[in-house]
Amino acid sequence: MSANGTATFYEMAAYLLAGLGLFFTGIRLLSDNLRRLADHRLHTLITSATSSGRGAAALGFAGGAIMQSMNAMVFVLISLVKAGVLDVRRAHPVINFANLGSSVLVVLAAFKPKLLILALVGVTGILFYSDRERPASTQDLIRALLGVGLLFLGLTFIKDLGALVGSQPWLKALFSGSAQSFLLAFVAGLGVAFLVHSASSVTIVTMALASSGVINLEHSMVVVYGAALGAAFSTWMLGAGHRGLARQLILYQFTLKALGLTLMLPLALLEFGFGVPLLAAAIERLPGGIALHVALIYLAYQVACDLVMHPLHHRVARQLELRAPQTAAEELGQLLYLYPGAEQDPGTALVLVEQEQLRTVELLPNYLDGVRAEVEQPTHDRASLHQGCTQITLACERFLEGLMAASPGGESLERALVLQNRNQLLAGLQESLNELAVDAGRIMVEGDSEPGILMDGLVESLHVLLLTLQDAVRSGDPDDLAVLQVLTGDRSELMHSIRSRLLSSATMDQGVRETLLSATSLFERLVWLLRRFALLMKPSGMQGEPVAEGPAAQ
Repeated sequence: MSANGTATFYEMAAYLLAGLGLFFTGIRLLSDNLRRLADHRLHTLITSATSSGRGAAALGFAGGAIMQSMNAMVFVLISLVKAGVLDVRRAHPVINFANLGSSVLVVLAAFKPKLLILALVGVTGILFYSDRERPASTQDLIRALLGVGLLFLGLTFIKDLGALVGSQPWLKALFSGSAQSFLLAFVAGLGVAFLVHSASSVTIVTMALASSGVINLEHSMVVVYGAALGAAFSTWMLGAGHRGLARQLILYQFTLKALGLTLMLPLALLEFGFGVPLLAAAIERLPGGIALHVALIYLAYQVACDLVMHPLHHRVARQLELRAPQTAAEELGQLLYLYPGAEQDPGTALVLVEQEQLRTVELLPNYLDGVRAEVEQPTHDRASLHQGCTQITLACERFLEGLMAASPGGESLERALVLQNRNQLLAGLQESLNELAVDAGRIMVEGDSEPGILMDGLVESLHVLLLTLQDAVRSGDPDDLAVLQVLTGDRSELMHSIRSRLLSSATMDQGVRETLLSATSLFERLVWLLRRFALLMKPSGMQGEPVAEGPAAQ
Protein backbone atom coordinates (compact mmCIF):
# COMPACT_ATOMS: atom_id res chain seq x y z
CA MET A 1 0.00 0.00 0.00
CA SER A 2 1.32 3.49 -0.86
CA ALA A 3 2.17 6.06 1.78
CA ASN A 4 -0.90 8.03 0.89
CA GLY A 5 -3.07 4.91 1.04
CA THR A 6 -1.66 3.99 4.43
CA ALA A 7 -2.32 7.46 5.78
CA THR A 8 -5.88 7.32 4.46
CA PHE A 9 -6.47 3.93 6.10
CA TYR A 10 -5.32 5.23 9.49
CA GLU A 11 -7.42 8.31 9.01
CA MET A 12 -10.51 6.17 8.36
CA ALA A 13 -9.77 4.05 11.43
CA ALA A 14 -9.41 7.20 13.54
CA TYR A 15 -12.69 8.63 12.25
CA LEU A 16 -14.48 5.35 12.99
CA LEU A 17 -13.07 5.02 16.51
CA ALA A 18 -13.68 8.69 17.31
CA GLY A 19 -17.23 8.53 15.98
CA LEU A 20 -18.14 5.37 17.85
CA GLY A 21 -16.42 6.53 21.03
CA LEU A 22 -18.22 9.88 21.05
CA PHE A 23 -21.52 8.24 20.15
CA PHE A 24 -21.48 5.67 22.96
CA THR A 25 -20.13 8.18 25.47
CA GLY A 26 -23.00 10.47 24.55
CA ILE A 27 -25.53 7.63 24.92
CA ARG A 28 -24.20 6.80 28.40
CA LEU A 29 -24.18 10.44 29.56
CA LEU A 30 -27.67 11.02 28.21
CA SER A 31 -29.30 7.89 29.64
CA ASP A 32 -27.56 7.92 33.04
CA ASN A 33 -28.20 11.58 33.80
CA LEU A 34 -31.75 11.66 32.49
CA ARG A 35 -32.47 8.55 34.55
CA ARG A 36 -31.13 10.22 37.71
CA LEU A 37 -33.12 13.32 36.87
CA ALA A 38 -36.38 11.42 36.39
CA ASP A 39 -36.11 8.15 38.33
CA HIS A 40 -38.12 9.09 41.43
CA ARG A 41 -40.76 11.00 39.48
CA LEU A 42 -41.02 8.22 36.91
CA HIS A 43 -41.52 5.59 39.61
CA THR A 44 -44.25 7.68 41.23
CA LEU A 45 -46.05 8.35 37.96
CA ILE A 46 -45.92 4.72 36.87
CA THR A 47 -47.40 3.42 40.11
CA SER A 48 -50.21 5.99 40.12
CA ALA A 49 -51.17 6.08 36.44
CA THR A 50 -50.90 2.51 35.14
CA SER A 51 -54.44 1.78 36.32
CA SER A 52 -55.66 3.27 33.02
CA GLY A 53 -54.66 2.25 29.52
CA ARG A 54 -53.97 5.82 28.41
CA GLY A 55 -51.87 6.50 31.50
CA ALA A 56 -49.81 3.34 30.92
CA ALA A 57 -49.29 4.30 27.27
CA ALA A 58 -48.21 7.87 28.08
CA LEU A 59 -45.88 6.85 30.88
CA GLY A 60 -44.39 3.97 28.93
CA PHE A 61 -43.67 6.31 26.01
CA ALA A 62 -42.10 8.87 28.35
CA GLY A 63 -40.03 6.23 30.12
CA GLY A 64 -38.68 4.82 26.85
CA ALA A 65 -37.85 8.29 25.55
CA ILE A 66 -36.04 9.21 28.78
CA MET A 67 -34.11 6.01 29.39
CA GLN A 68 -33.34 5.09 25.77
CA SER A 69 -32.75 1.56 26.97
CA MET A 70 -35.39 -1.14 27.12
CA ASN A 71 -33.12 -3.16 29.39
CA ALA A 72 -33.22 -0.32 31.92
CA MET A 73 -36.97 0.16 31.47
CA VAL A 74 -37.77 -3.53 31.93
CA PHE A 75 -35.67 -3.74 35.09
CA VAL A 76 -37.34 -0.61 36.51
CA LEU A 77 -40.69 -2.34 35.99
CA ILE A 78 -39.32 -5.52 37.56
CA SER A 79 -38.39 -3.57 40.68
CA LEU A 80 -41.92 -2.12 40.87
CA VAL A 81 -43.55 -5.52 40.38
CA LYS A 82 -41.28 -7.15 42.96
CA ALA A 83 -42.13 -4.37 45.42
CA GLY A 84 -45.81 -5.21 45.00
CA VAL A 85 -46.80 -1.75 43.77
CA LEU A 86 -47.46 -2.75 40.14
CA ASP A 87 -49.34 -5.75 38.79
CA VAL A 88 -47.38 -7.67 36.17
CA ARG A 89 -50.16 -7.48 33.55
CA ARG A 90 -50.48 -3.72 33.99
CA ALA A 91 -46.75 -3.51 33.19
CA HIS A 92 -47.27 -5.01 29.71
CA PRO A 93 -48.69 -1.90 27.98
CA VAL A 94 -45.95 0.16 29.64
CA ILE A 95 -43.37 -2.05 27.89
CA ASN A 96 -45.22 -1.76 24.56
CA PHE A 97 -45.16 2.03 24.55
CA ALA A 98 -41.69 2.28 26.07
CA ASN A 99 -40.41 0.55 22.94
CA LEU A 100 -42.24 3.17 20.90
CA GLY A 101 -40.80 5.95 23.08
CA SER A 102 -37.27 4.71 22.40
CA SER A 103 -37.74 5.80 18.78
CA VAL A 104 -37.75 9.51 19.77
CA LEU A 105 -33.95 9.75 19.83
CA VAL A 106 -33.71 7.75 16.59
CA VAL A 107 -36.00 10.21 14.76
CA LEU A 108 -34.17 13.21 16.23
CA ALA A 109 -30.87 11.73 15.03
CA ALA A 110 -32.09 12.11 11.43
CA PHE A 111 -31.74 15.88 11.80
CA LYS A 112 -28.09 16.86 12.32
CA PRO A 113 -27.32 20.56 11.94
CA LYS A 114 -23.53 20.47 12.39
CA LEU A 115 -23.06 24.05 13.64
CA LEU A 116 -25.76 23.60 16.27
CA ILE A 117 -24.13 20.36 17.44
CA LEU A 118 -20.71 22.03 17.78
CA ALA A 119 -22.25 24.93 19.68
CA LEU A 120 -24.11 22.53 22.01
CA VAL A 121 -20.92 20.59 22.79
CA GLY A 122 -19.01 23.82 23.40
CA VAL A 123 -21.58 25.46 25.70
CA THR A 124 -22.40 22.33 27.70
CA GLY A 125 -18.70 21.45 27.97
CA ILE A 126 -17.97 24.85 29.55
CA LEU A 127 -20.97 24.51 31.89
CA PHE A 128 -19.91 20.97 32.75
CA TYR A 129 -16.44 22.22 33.77
CA SER A 130 -17.91 24.82 36.11
CA ASP A 131 -21.04 23.06 37.45
CA ARG A 132 -19.77 22.14 40.93
CA GLU A 133 -21.72 24.85 42.70
CA ARG A 134 -25.01 24.10 40.96
CA PRO A 135 -27.82 21.88 42.35
CA ALA A 136 -27.56 18.17 41.56
CA SER A 137 -30.60 18.29 39.23
CA THR A 138 -29.00 21.11 37.21
CA GLN A 139 -25.74 19.16 36.96
CA ASP A 140 -27.63 16.11 35.67
CA LEU A 141 -29.39 18.24 33.05
CA ILE A 142 -26.10 19.81 31.85
CA ARG A 143 -24.45 16.40 31.55
CA ALA A 144 -27.46 14.99 29.71
CA LEU A 145 -27.27 17.84 27.17
CA LEU A 146 -23.53 17.27 26.81
CA GLY A 147 -24.37 13.64 26.08
CA VAL A 148 -26.74 14.75 23.32
CA GLY A 149 -24.02 16.91 21.79
CA LEU A 150 -21.38 14.15 21.91
CA LEU A 151 -23.83 11.63 20.50
CA PHE A 152 -24.57 13.72 17.42
CA LEU A 153 -20.93 14.80 17.06
CA GLY A 154 -19.98 11.12 16.92
CA LEU A 155 -22.55 10.62 14.18
CA THR A 156 -21.00 13.40 12.10
CA PHE A 157 -17.64 11.61 12.31
CA ILE A 158 -19.26 8.38 11.15
CA LYS A 159 -20.99 10.25 8.34
CA ASP A 160 -17.68 11.82 7.26
CA LEU A 161 -16.25 8.31 7.17
CA GLY A 162 -18.45 7.65 4.16
CA ALA A 163 -16.51 10.16 2.07
CA LEU A 164 -13.24 8.49 3.04
CA VAL A 165 -14.64 5.08 2.14
CA GLY A 166 -15.63 6.44 -1.23
CA SER A 167 -12.01 7.52 -1.86
CA GLN A 168 -10.80 3.90 -1.52
CA PRO A 169 -12.13 1.74 -4.38
CA TRP A 170 -11.14 -1.57 -2.75
CA LEU A 171 -12.78 -0.68 0.56
CA LYS A 172 -15.90 0.63 -1.13
CA ALA A 173 -16.14 -2.64 -3.06
CA LEU A 174 -15.80 -4.58 0.21
CA PHE A 175 -18.66 -2.67 1.85
CA SER A 176 -20.78 -2.94 -1.27
CA GLY A 177 -20.20 -6.69 -1.44
CA SER A 178 -21.25 -7.13 2.19
CA ALA A 179 -24.32 -5.02 1.58
CA GLN A 180 -25.55 -7.49 -1.03
CA SER A 181 -26.35 -10.11 1.62
CA PHE A 182 -29.58 -9.65 3.57
CA LEU A 183 -28.61 -12.50 5.87
CA LEU A 184 -25.29 -10.85 6.69
CA ALA A 185 -27.05 -7.53 7.33
CA PHE A 186 -29.56 -9.20 9.68
CA VAL A 187 -26.86 -11.09 11.60
CA ALA A 188 -24.72 -7.96 11.87
CA GLY A 189 -27.60 -5.97 13.33
CA LEU A 190 -28.51 -8.78 15.73
CA GLY A 191 -24.93 -9.32 16.92
CA VAL A 192 -24.00 -5.68 17.47
CA ALA A 193 -27.29 -4.90 19.25
CA PHE A 194 -26.77 -7.92 21.49
CA LEU A 195 -23.33 -6.63 22.46
CA VAL A 196 -24.33 -3.00 23.08
CA HIS A 197 -27.80 -3.87 24.51
CA SER A 198 -29.53 -1.27 22.36
CA ALA A 199 -31.40 -1.48 19.05
CA SER A 200 -31.77 2.30 18.84
CA SER A 201 -27.98 2.80 19.03
CA VAL A 202 -27.40 0.34 16.18
CA THR A 203 -30.15 2.03 14.15
CA ILE A 204 -28.59 5.48 14.59
CA VAL A 205 -25.18 4.21 13.42
CA THR A 206 -26.91 2.53 10.47
CA MET A 207 -28.52 5.87 9.61
CA ALA A 208 -25.10 7.51 9.48
CA LEU A 209 -23.69 4.76 7.25
CA ALA A 210 -26.74 4.95 4.98
CA SER A 211 -26.33 8.73 4.69
CA SER A 212 -22.73 8.13 3.57
CA GLY A 213 -23.83 5.71 0.86
CA VAL A 214 -22.14 2.71 2.49
CA ILE A 215 -25.42 0.81 2.83
CA ASN A 216 -28.76 1.22 1.04
CA LEU A 217 -32.27 1.48 2.50
CA GLU A 218 -33.20 -2.16 1.91
CA HIS A 219 -30.21 -3.52 3.80
CA SER A 220 -30.61 -0.83 6.46
CA MET A 221 -34.12 -2.13 7.05
CA VAL A 222 -32.84 -5.67 7.60
CA VAL A 223 -30.12 -4.40 9.97
CA VAL A 224 -32.82 -2.61 12.01
CA TYR A 225 -34.91 -5.79 12.24
CA GLY A 226 -31.89 -7.81 13.32
CA ALA A 227 -30.97 -5.17 15.90
CA ALA A 228 -34.47 -5.29 17.41
CA LEU A 229 -34.20 -9.04 17.94
CA GLY A 230 -30.61 -8.76 19.19
CA ALA A 231 -31.58 -6.22 21.85
CA ALA A 232 -34.42 -8.50 22.97
CA PHE A 233 -31.94 -11.39 23.26
CA SER A 234 -29.68 -9.19 25.41
CA THR A 235 -32.59 -8.47 27.77
CA TRP A 236 -33.27 -12.20 27.99
CA MET A 237 -29.64 -12.96 28.82
CA LEU A 238 -29.35 -10.18 31.40
CA GLY A 239 -32.43 -11.55 33.15
CA ALA A 240 -31.38 -15.20 32.98
CA GLY A 241 -31.13 -15.40 36.77
CA HIS A 242 -34.63 -14.04 37.39
CA ARG A 243 -37.65 -16.21 38.10
CA GLY A 244 -41.37 -15.69 38.59
CA LEU A 245 -42.88 -12.29 37.78
CA ALA A 246 -39.53 -10.78 36.77
CA ARG A 247 -39.02 -13.58 34.26
CA GLN A 248 -42.51 -12.97 32.86
CA LEU A 249 -41.66 -9.34 32.05
CA ILE A 250 -38.36 -10.32 30.42
CA LEU A 251 -40.06 -12.97 28.29
CA TYR A 252 -42.82 -10.51 27.42
CA GLN A 253 -40.29 -8.04 25.99
CA PHE A 254 -38.66 -10.81 23.96
CA THR A 255 -42.04 -12.10 22.74
CA LEU A 256 -43.12 -8.59 21.76
CA LYS A 257 -40.03 -8.13 19.58
CA ALA A 258 -40.31 -11.61 18.09
CA LEU A 259 -43.97 -11.08 17.16
CA GLY A 260 -43.09 -7.83 15.41
CA LEU A 261 -40.46 -9.70 13.43
CA THR A 262 -43.00 -12.32 12.32
CA LEU A 263 -44.89 -9.52 10.56
CA MET A 264 -42.12 -7.24 9.33
CA LEU A 265 -39.54 -9.77 8.11
CA PRO A 266 -41.92 -11.63 5.73
CA LEU A 267 -43.06 -8.28 4.34
CA ALA A 268 -39.44 -7.32 3.71
CA LEU A 269 -38.73 -10.65 2.00
CA LEU A 270 -41.86 -10.22 -0.13
CA GLU A 271 -40.83 -6.70 -1.10
CA PHE A 272 -37.16 -7.36 -1.84
CA GLY A 273 -37.47 -10.92 -3.12
CA PHE A 274 -40.56 -10.57 -5.32
CA GLY A 275 -40.57 -6.85 -6.08
CA VAL A 276 -43.88 -6.11 -4.34
CA PRO A 277 -43.80 -2.42 -3.32
CA LEU A 278 -44.54 -2.26 0.43
CA LEU A 279 -42.96 -0.41 3.38
CA ALA A 280 -39.60 0.51 1.85
CA ALA A 281 -41.24 1.74 -1.33
CA ALA A 282 -43.71 3.87 0.62
CA ILE A 283 -41.02 5.37 2.86
CA GLU A 284 -38.72 6.18 -0.07
CA ARG A 285 -41.42 8.43 -1.49
CA LEU A 286 -41.29 10.60 1.63
CA PRO A 287 -39.02 13.66 1.78
CA GLY A 288 -36.20 13.99 4.29
CA GLY A 289 -33.39 11.78 3.06
CA ILE A 290 -32.30 8.23 3.79
CA ALA A 291 -31.39 8.87 7.43
CA LEU A 292 -34.99 9.86 8.21
CA HIS A 293 -36.24 6.92 6.17
CA VAL A 294 -34.22 4.48 8.31
CA ALA A 295 -35.56 6.18 11.45
CA LEU A 296 -39.12 5.75 10.19
CA ILE A 297 -38.47 2.06 9.58
CA TYR A 298 -37.40 1.71 13.21
CA LEU A 299 -40.55 3.55 14.29
CA ALA A 300 -42.73 1.35 12.04
CA TYR A 301 -41.23 -1.76 13.63
CA GLN A 302 -42.19 -0.59 17.14
CA VAL A 303 -45.75 0.12 15.97
CA ALA A 304 -45.93 -3.31 14.31
CA CYS A 305 -44.89 -5.02 17.56
CA ASP A 306 -47.79 -3.43 19.41
CA LEU A 307 -50.28 -4.14 16.62
CA VAL A 308 -49.41 -7.85 16.51
CA MET A 309 -49.35 -8.22 20.30
CA HIS A 310 -52.68 -6.47 20.89
CA PRO A 311 -55.05 -9.29 19.82
CA LEU A 312 -52.76 -11.93 21.36
CA HIS A 313 -52.07 -10.21 24.66
CA HIS A 314 -54.26 -12.31 26.97
CA ARG A 315 -53.10 -15.55 25.41
CA VAL A 316 -49.44 -14.52 25.63
CA ALA A 317 -49.88 -13.41 29.26
CA ARG A 318 -51.41 -16.77 30.20
CA GLN A 319 -48.59 -18.67 28.51
CA LEU A 320 -45.99 -16.58 30.31
CA GLU A 321 -47.71 -17.24 33.65
CA LEU A 322 -47.52 -20.97 32.92
CA ARG A 323 -43.91 -20.82 31.78
CA ALA A 324 -42.71 -18.55 34.61
CA PRO A 325 -45.15 -19.01 37.52
CA GLN A 326 -44.91 -16.90 40.64
CA THR A 327 -42.27 -18.01 43.09
CA ALA A 328 -43.26 -18.97 46.63
CA ALA A 329 -41.70 -15.74 47.90
CA GLU A 330 -43.75 -13.66 45.45
CA GLU A 331 -46.98 -15.37 46.50
CA LEU A 332 -46.23 -14.75 50.16
CA GLY A 333 -45.15 -11.16 49.51
CA GLN A 334 -48.26 -10.09 47.60
CA LEU A 335 -50.19 -7.26 49.25
CA LEU A 336 -53.73 -8.37 50.08
CA TYR A 337 -55.08 -5.13 51.54
CA LEU A 338 -52.96 -2.13 50.54
CA TYR A 339 -53.42 -0.82 47.02
CA PRO A 340 -52.31 2.26 45.03
CA GLY A 341 -54.52 5.21 45.95
CA ALA A 342 -55.48 3.93 49.41
CA GLU A 343 -53.61 6.87 50.95
CA GLN A 344 -56.43 9.16 49.77
CA ASP A 345 -58.38 8.04 52.88
CA PRO A 346 -55.79 8.07 55.70
CA GLY A 347 -58.10 6.49 58.28
CA THR A 348 -58.88 3.46 56.12
CA ALA A 349 -55.30 3.29 54.84
CA LEU A 350 -53.92 2.91 58.37
CA VAL A 351 -56.32 0.03 59.04
CA LEU A 352 -55.10 -1.64 55.84
CA VAL A 353 -51.47 -1.23 56.97
CA GLU A 354 -52.41 -2.89 60.26
CA GLN A 355 -53.91 -5.83 58.39
CA GLU A 356 -50.73 -6.28 56.31
CA GLN A 357 -48.65 -6.16 59.50
CA LEU A 358 -50.97 -8.73 61.09
CA ARG A 359 -50.26 -11.07 58.18
CA THR A 360 -46.52 -10.91 58.86
CA VAL A 361 -47.06 -11.47 62.59
CA GLU A 362 -49.05 -14.62 61.73
CA LEU A 363 -46.11 -15.86 59.64
CA LEU A 364 -43.35 -15.23 62.18
CA PRO A 365 -43.57 -18.64 63.99
CA ASN A 366 -43.08 -20.38 60.62
CA TYR A 367 -39.47 -19.15 60.56
CA LEU A 368 -38.69 -21.83 63.16
CA ASP A 369 -40.57 -24.73 61.52
CA GLY A 370 -37.45 -26.14 59.90
CA VAL A 371 -35.53 -26.38 63.19
CA ARG A 372 -38.31 -27.66 65.49
CA ALA A 373 -38.39 -31.41 66.11
CA GLU A 374 -42.19 -31.36 66.41
CA VAL A 375 -42.65 -30.11 62.84
CA GLU A 376 -42.33 -32.84 60.22
CA GLN A 377 -42.85 -30.63 57.18
CA PRO A 378 -42.35 -26.83 57.30
CA THR A 379 -45.31 -24.79 56.10
CA HIS A 380 -43.03 -22.57 54.01
CA ASP A 381 -39.47 -22.70 52.79
CA ARG A 382 -37.58 -20.36 55.13
CA ALA A 383 -35.78 -18.42 52.38
CA SER A 384 -39.04 -17.84 50.49
CA LEU A 385 -40.83 -16.94 53.73
CA HIS A 386 -38.17 -14.38 54.59
CA GLN A 387 -38.26 -12.81 51.12
CA GLY A 388 -42.05 -12.60 51.18
CA CYS A 389 -42.26 -11.10 54.68
CA THR A 390 -39.51 -8.62 53.85
CA GLN A 391 -41.40 -7.55 50.73
CA ILE A 392 -44.58 -6.88 52.73
CA THR A 393 -42.67 -4.91 55.37
CA LEU A 394 -40.87 -2.79 52.77
CA ALA A 395 -44.15 -2.08 50.96
CA CYS A 396 -45.76 -0.98 54.25
CA GLU A 397 -42.77 1.25 54.99
CA ARG A 398 -42.98 2.98 51.61
CA PHE A 399 -46.73 3.38 51.98
CA LEU A 400 -46.41 4.95 55.45
CA GLU A 401 -43.67 7.30 54.24
CA GLY A 402 -45.90 8.46 51.40
CA LEU A 403 -48.85 8.85 53.73
CA MET A 404 -46.89 10.99 56.20
CA ALA A 405 -45.44 13.08 53.39
CA ALA A 406 -49.04 14.11 52.59
CA SER A 407 -49.27 15.67 56.09
CA PRO A 408 -52.33 13.88 57.51
CA GLY A 409 -54.23 15.20 60.54
CA GLY A 410 -52.92 14.98 64.10
CA GLU A 411 -54.52 11.67 65.10
CA SER A 412 -53.72 10.03 61.77
CA LEU A 413 -50.12 11.25 61.92
CA GLU A 414 -49.69 9.90 65.44
CA ARG A 415 -51.15 6.54 64.41
CA ALA A 416 -48.92 6.44 61.30
CA LEU A 417 -45.82 7.02 63.45
CA VAL A 418 -46.81 4.15 65.75
CA LEU A 419 -47.35 1.86 62.77
CA GLN A 420 -44.01 2.92 61.29
CA ASN A 421 -42.26 2.01 64.55
CA ARG A 422 -44.08 -1.34 64.57
CA ASN A 423 -42.99 -1.88 61.00
CA GLN A 424 -39.36 -1.31 61.89
CA LEU A 425 -39.69 -3.77 64.78
CA LEU A 426 -41.24 -6.34 62.43
CA ALA A 427 -38.33 -5.90 60.02
CA GLY A 428 -35.92 -6.49 62.92
CA LEU A 429 -37.86 -9.57 64.05
CA GLN A 430 -37.81 -11.05 60.55
CA GLU A 431 -34.09 -10.49 60.10
CA SER A 432 -33.14 -11.83 63.54
CA LEU A 433 -35.46 -14.85 63.24
CA ASN A 434 -33.91 -15.70 59.90
CA GLU A 435 -30.41 -15.53 61.36
CA LEU A 436 -31.39 -17.57 64.41
CA ALA A 437 -32.96 -20.26 62.20
CA VAL A 438 -29.70 -20.49 60.25
CA ASP A 439 -27.68 -20.86 63.48
CA ALA A 440 -30.14 -23.44 64.82
CA GLY A 441 -29.86 -25.47 61.62
CA ARG A 442 -26.11 -25.75 62.17
CA ILE A 443 -26.47 -26.93 65.78
CA MET A 444 -29.42 -29.32 65.46
CA VAL A 445 -27.13 -31.94 63.90
CA GLU A 446 -25.64 -32.28 67.40
CA GLY A 447 -28.83 -34.11 68.46
CA ASP A 448 -29.07 -34.81 72.21
CA SER A 449 -25.71 -33.22 72.97
CA GLU A 450 -25.48 -30.18 75.21
CA PRO A 451 -25.35 -27.71 72.28
CA GLY A 452 -28.39 -29.35 70.65
CA ILE A 453 -30.39 -29.31 73.90
CA LEU A 454 -29.49 -25.66 74.54
CA MET A 455 -30.47 -24.59 71.03
CA ASP A 456 -33.70 -26.56 71.18
CA GLY A 457 -34.57 -24.76 74.40
CA LEU A 458 -33.96 -21.34 72.82
CA VAL A 459 -36.05 -22.24 69.76
CA GLU A 460 -39.00 -23.62 71.75
CA SER A 461 -38.99 -20.66 74.16
CA LEU A 462 -38.99 -18.24 71.27
CA HIS A 463 -41.79 -20.17 69.55
CA VAL A 464 -43.97 -19.80 72.66
CA LEU A 465 -43.31 -16.05 72.70
CA LEU A 466 -44.25 -15.74 69.02
CA LEU A 467 -47.51 -17.65 69.56
CA THR A 468 -48.29 -15.36 72.51
CA LEU A 469 -47.67 -12.37 70.25
CA GLN A 470 -50.11 -13.83 67.72
CA ASP A 471 -52.81 -14.20 70.37
CA ALA A 472 -52.25 -10.65 71.66
CA VAL A 473 -52.36 -9.16 68.17
CA ARG A 474 -55.50 -11.08 67.20
CA SER A 475 -57.47 -10.18 70.30
CA GLY A 476 -56.01 -6.85 71.38
CA ASP A 477 -56.98 -7.99 74.88
CA PRO A 478 -55.11 -6.03 77.62
CA ASP A 479 -54.61 -9.29 79.56
CA ASP A 480 -52.91 -10.95 76.58
CA LEU A 481 -50.70 -7.88 76.17
CA ALA A 482 -49.82 -8.01 79.88
CA VAL A 483 -48.85 -11.71 79.59
CA LEU A 484 -46.61 -10.94 76.62
CA GLN A 485 -44.93 -8.10 78.46
CA VAL A 486 -44.23 -10.36 81.46
CA LEU A 487 -42.85 -13.14 79.26
CA THR A 488 -40.57 -10.71 77.45
CA GLY A 489 -39.10 -9.29 80.65
CA ASP A 490 -35.39 -8.75 81.18
CA ARG A 491 -33.41 -11.95 80.60
CA SER A 492 -29.93 -10.46 80.60
CA GLU A 493 -28.78 -12.39 83.68
CA LEU A 494 -29.92 -15.72 82.25
CA MET A 495 -28.25 -15.03 78.90
CA HIS A 496 -25.08 -13.88 80.66
CA SER A 497 -24.87 -17.11 82.67
CA ILE A 498 -25.39 -19.21 79.51
CA ARG A 499 -22.66 -17.34 77.65
CA SER A 500 -20.27 -17.65 80.63
CA ARG A 501 -20.82 -21.41 80.68
CA LEU A 502 -20.21 -21.64 76.93
CA LEU A 503 -16.98 -19.66 77.19
CA SER A 504 -15.72 -21.82 80.06
CA SER A 505 -16.39 -25.12 78.30
CA ALA A 506 -13.12 -26.83 77.39
CA THR A 507 -14.62 -29.67 75.34
CA MET A 508 -16.93 -27.76 73.01
CA ASP A 509 -15.86 -27.22 69.41
CA GLN A 510 -14.90 -23.59 68.67
CA GLY A 511 -17.28 -23.30 65.72
CA VAL A 512 -20.20 -24.67 67.76
CA ARG A 513 -19.38 -22.30 70.63
CA GLU A 514 -19.38 -19.26 68.30
CA THR A 515 -22.69 -20.32 66.76
CA LEU A 516 -24.31 -20.73 70.19
CA LEU A 517 -22.99 -17.36 71.36
CA SER A 518 -24.48 -15.78 68.25
CA ALA A 519 -27.79 -17.58 68.89
CA THR A 520 -28.01 -16.37 72.49
CA SER A 521 -27.40 -12.78 71.36
CA LEU A 522 -30.08 -13.11 68.71
CA PHE A 523 -32.50 -14.64 71.22
CA GLU A 524 -31.93 -11.72 73.60
CA ARG A 525 -32.48 -9.24 70.77
CA LEU A 526 -35.68 -11.01 69.66
CA VAL A 527 -37.11 -10.91 73.20
CA TRP A 528 -36.34 -7.18 73.37
CA LEU A 529 -37.99 -6.58 69.97
CA LEU A 530 -41.10 -8.52 71.04
CA ARG A 531 -41.35 -6.49 74.23
CA ARG A 532 -41.02 -3.22 72.29
CA PHE A 533 -43.76 -4.39 69.91
CA ALA A 534 -46.04 -5.25 72.84
CA LEU A 535 -45.47 -1.82 74.40
CA LEU A 536 -46.43 -0.10 71.12
CA MET A 537 -49.74 -1.91 70.94
CA LYS A 538 -52.94 -0.41 72.30
CA PRO A 539 -56.14 -2.24 73.23
CA SER A 540 -57.79 -0.49 70.29
CA GLY A 541 -55.01 -1.48 67.91
CA MET A 542 -54.83 -4.62 65.82
CA GLN A 543 -58.02 -6.48 66.47
CA GLY A 544 -57.67 -9.03 63.73
CA GLU A 545 -61.16 -8.25 62.46
CA PRO A 546 -61.69 -9.00 58.76
CA VAL A 547 -61.31 -6.02 56.49
CA ALA A 548 -62.55 -5.87 52.92
CA GLU A 549 -59.61 -6.55 50.67
CA GLY A 550 -58.53 -3.80 48.32
CA PRO A 551 -57.86 -3.98 44.60
CA ALA A 552 -54.44 -5.48 45.25
CA ALA A 553 -56.12 -8.69 46.38
CA GLN A 554 -58.49 -8.98 43.48
